[in-house]
Amino acid sequence: MEIDSKLFSLQKIVEQSQDAWCFNIPIYQRLYVWGSDQINLLLTDIANAYDRGEQHFFIGGTLMVEKTTEKDCNQRIRRFDLIDGQQRFTTLWLLSCVSAWGEVLAPFQSVKHENGLKPRIHFSIRHQVNIYLESMLEGSEVIPEESRDTKSLMHAQSTMRSFASKYRRSGGNPVDIEYLSGLAKFIYHRVKFVITTVPEGMDLSKLFEVINNRGMQLQHHDILKARLLQDISGEDQARYALLWNACADMSGFVERHLCAETGLEANHLGRLYLEGTLASPEVVHGTLVKKAQQDINSGGSNKLTLEHIFAGDGDDFEGLGADSTEDDEVWARSIIGFPLFLQHVLRIWLYKRKQEDLPRLLDRQLLGLFEQHFFTEADEQVRDANARSFVDLLWRMRVLWDEYIIKWVDQGEDEIHQICLTSSSETGGKRYINRSRENPSNQGLSLLQSMLYHSQEITTHYWLTPLLRFMERESRKVRADQPDLSRFFKYLCHLDNHLLGERSEEPLITRSRWFMDDPWRTSNSLAFEDELAIEKNSGTGFLHYWFYKVDFVLWYEQNENNLYRYWNRLRFTAKNSVEHISPQSPRKTDENVISEDNRDRFGNLVLVSRSINSEYSNLPFNEKLTRYSNKLENEKRPESLKMDLIYRNETWSDKKAERHHVAMLEAMRRHYAKDFSADDLNP
Repeated sequence: MEIDSKLFSLQKIVEQSQDAWCFNIPIYQRLYVWGSDQINLLLTDIANAYDRGEQHFFIGGTLMVEKTTEKDCNQRIRRFDLIDGQQRFTTLWLLSCVSAWGEVLAPFQSVKHENGLKPRIHFSIRHQVNIYLESMLEGSEVIPEESRDTKSLMHAQSTMRSFASKYRRSGGNPVDIEYLSGLAKFIYHRVKFVITTVPEGMDLSKLFEVINNRGMQLQHHDILKARLLQDISGEDQARYALLWNACADMSGFVERHLCAETGLEANHLGRLYLEGTLASPEVVHGTLVKKAQQDINSGGSNKLTLEHIFAGDGDDFEGLGADSTEDDEVWARSIIGFPLFLQHVLRIWLYKRKQEDLPRLLDRQLLGLFEQHFFTEADEQVRDANARSFVDLLWRMRVLWDEYIIKWVDQGEDEIHQICLTSSSETGGKRYINRSRENPSNQGLSLLQSMLYHSQEITTHYWLTPLLRFMERESRKVRADQPDLSRFFKYLCHLDNHLLGERSEEPLITRSRWFMDDPWRTSNSLAFEDELAIEKNSGTGFLHYWFYKVDFVLWYEQNENNLYRYWNRLRFTAKNSVEHISPQSPRKTDENVISEDNRDRFGNLVLVSRSINSEYSNLPFNEKLTRYSNKLENEKRPESLKMDLIYRNETWSDKKAERHHVAMLEAMRRHYAKDFSADDLNP
């Protein structure tokens, strides 16, 4: 598959002898976003080169993918998708339509099709933009509607028209019609760029490596979106793009993104939430179709296109609740990025079709994983059905995600893990979805997810796939008062015990698939007894997971018995340093020193942040106790429950370290012995 790079000018593009060249901006690209500064800078640089009498002016490279169809060949047209350089390329095309420049640059404007002249440049599915481009052609009777998309194009051309009045030539000579004509000829003949063309079907993951839109790289999931949408036939493509875009922004909440993308009134989705159908892609598709029909009846576009995604001004947008000022503020963000979320959804999609699981989860292999496990069908109808079903599942999982999975929630000076309580309220006879950043309920489910977030590999989080699958299976209606959240908490306790606590040589991704087959499967071989054995001297080699797990188990039992002050305010934070309570290298004058055999055992260790470890360093027990007590009273929150139990002792000794170790093991045994599948078990 050949990759061809050659130097081109606008003149050389126009004078291609065999087939006329057309250029398409694919749907995963940004719209035209250049403002006055970028346009004036480009035109000024070109004008300076012209004034200096230079023979050429280079404006960089353009990367294109060949997309020529059989129909194009019949019309003697060669078509390309612009992958990189579209902002500069679109600027030159807009310049060719400005009267002061257009006489010279006019040949670059259009290409002859069977139905007459068409703009040489085209934006995929962006209906209003293409209408505007057609209106620029000489003799066109098309009257474009102003939209958010076309505003940037109109503003760009206004900047180009005013350039003559702002540019100052060297020597003070005026910028008149003659000068602009000469400058336009320089642009047409002498402005050069390297065009690199690659054939359709080239490995997109490799292509990605050379894509760079001047500081804003095209993301893997943008390319993946384009691949999926290409497989969806007809006008439905636009609706599926809407759902994808709403899901792709992992900050905030998906219903708000959908309203922002479409101009859909928020109370429509509030009604769906109240009815328990917000997670139903069929119902949401119906809502979007209904809105499109209303737009048609009110004189809008005669079909549903992606302009509803990119060009909605939102004049009928009523906000997402009674307090619209808060709705504009993004105060919650996801614990994972969109590429990883896509891979968890893909695993569930493959499981539901009894297909082979992914071998791994890895952000940078997103495209490769989809190529090997999703884009495997040659039949167009099957590919169409697969693409639709995947985006539908993506929507459903994102709704579940926003309701039941923790987010990073901004609470002023702190950013904490929390499930955002979702509810429905009525204002003016209309229903709205409310999301709360203060949620004292569901603490167990939030806390356990936070524990797993901090203790598991941040680039995979394999526990999320079986949890999401369980939630999807159990929550056929997604409402705050419908699913039994305590059942989700019980299941995650079970999953944590028997997935992450299992002694097994099988990789974690394989074992997590077993729990999609049998959610309540149990293991007869649990690792904690070996890992935390009293005689084990692992010291800083203990897995951090066990420290997090012990703290959660202690909180769980405290939640049942309500024994200790401040324990109900526990939060899990990033901790990466194992602290020795009795120091590793005690001073000769130190008291409360335990024997060397016990110092590296679990009973003498806690997990803390590196800053606390550095602060406590090699201090003796009594000084650490004083510092800990002062910090606890100031913050009213324990750093660790295991640590809190240790510092409830006024002194420290071998016997107390061993007693503490035994107590931790006993608490773990009680927790692992619980049958969380039992309906009568208190969460």
